[in-house]
Amino acid sequence: MPNITLLDIEELKKTKLKPYIEKSLELRAPDPGFHAVMGHNVNLAEKVYLFWTKVFNEGSLDHKLKEVIRVMLSRMAHCSY
Repeated sequence: MPNITLLDIEELKKTKLKPYIEKSLELRAPDPGFHAVMGHNVNLAEKVYLFWTKVFNEGSLDHKLKEVIRVMLSRMAHCSY
């Protein structure tokens, strides 16, 4: 049983997260589930998204390390990746 509910993305688009959600949908990353979970705290969601974008999209992190992180996260989530 989940410990946290997933919020509706369309409802979250009515908050200041709208530009971040739209960019995520355009780039297909992070997954909409990120906003659906993190949206419970809009300010935190915004800060984490901005950090994620800086690290993963603006070249602050080596590509090989990003791939290692993706694989580790998929294994932790029991995803077949």
